[in-house]
Amino acid sequence: MKEKKETEQEEQTITYISIYIAALSATYRPASTPAETTHFFSTTEVVDAIRNIDPSAKISVEQVFSALRDAGFQFCNRPGAQGLEFKWMFREI
Repeated sequence: MKEKKETEQEEQTITYISIYIAALSATYRPASTPAETTHFFSTTEVVDAIRNIDPSAKISVEQVFSALRDAGFQFCNRPGAQGLEFKWMFREI
């Protein structure tokens, strides 16, 4: 019984996050190289943007990271950056 509840909760979380990733995908698509990237965002910036739109969003940085990876987004160190700060590569549609 406990396994069933955990599975249902996990499915709800995935569906919940996928709504935000779908909204993000309406404006941006994954960029495969820094050269074709129009915007660089950190995972925290994506989480903050979601929470600005929906302050009641119960999402974690880890969940957003996994959802972006699953949606095909990649991250890299921004060209010309001084220091290591990996950001997601987005290409505006």
